[in-house]
Amino acid sequence: MSSQPKLIQLKGNFTTRIYFENDDFLLADKPAGIPVHETKDPNRLDFTRLLANHLQLPELRTINRLDLGTSGLVLLGKNKTKNLELDHLLKEAEKTYVFICEGVPNWKEHRMECFIKDGNKQVNIVRSGGKKAITEFTILVSEQKNNLSFGTAKILTGRRHQIRVMLSALGFPIVGDQVYGKKENRESRMYLHAFRFSFTDFNGQNHMVKTEIPGDWLKRLPSITNSKFFVNEKMI
Repeated sequence: MSSQPKLIQLKGNFTTRIYFENDDFLLADKPAGIPVHETKDPNRLDFTRLLANHLQLPELRTINRLDLGTSGLVLLGKNKTKNLELDHLLKEAEKTYVFICEGVPNWKEHRMECFIKDGNKQVNIVRSGGKKAITEFTILVSEQKNNLSFGTAKILTGRRHQIRVMLSALGFPIVGDQVYGKKENRESRMYLHAFRFSFTDFNGQNHMVKTEIPGDWLKRLPSITNSKFFVNEKMI
C-alpha cells in the first residue's frame, strides 16, 4: 500500500496523484476537464486509459465515475476477478465532496432527500418514477461580498449529477456548472471535487483517503484558507 501520494505526469499535460494502492485497486486524483473513462470518440483522451497506459495496467477499470468537470478521487480496479467486491466496497464507502456555490444559504447544515430521474444530458428531480437520492450538505465558509459559499457534500446514494442538481434546486448552483448553473458563466472549471473516501478493504481494515483542496479554489475564494476546516484538514 502506498503511504505518500505519488505524483504522475500524464499525456496531454494532465497531472494526477495516487493516494492509495494495493494489489487489487487504487485511488487516484482525476483532474477537471477530462472524461473519467472512454467516450464514443476513441481518439479522445480519458483519465482511466491514460493512467492504465502509464502504469502498464491494461485491465484497469473505473469503479466510480466523476463528471467531466469534477475533479478528485476515483476508485480504479486492477484485478478483474475482484469486480463484485469492488462494487460492494464502493457502495459501502463514505464519500465526501467539496464545492463552491453561488449565493449564501441561510442554513449551515441541510439534509436533502428527493427522487432523481435520468435524462439525456441532465437529470431532473421528480415526484415519482425516479431513484431515491440523499445528500448531507454543510456550509463552511461564506463571502457575502462575492456572494459565494464553500461547503461539503456527503452523498449517501450514488446518483448521476446528484450534488449538482440538488444544490441548483436549493438555489445555490455550483460555480462553473454549465448545465445546472448560470449559462453565462465563463469560469475556467466547475468547482466540485471528490475530496474524501473512507472505506473498509478486503482484509477488514478501515482507511480514510483524502486529497488537498485544489489550488485554483483558494484563488477563487481566498477565505477558505482561514477556515477551521482548511487548517484542520491540512494538519491531518
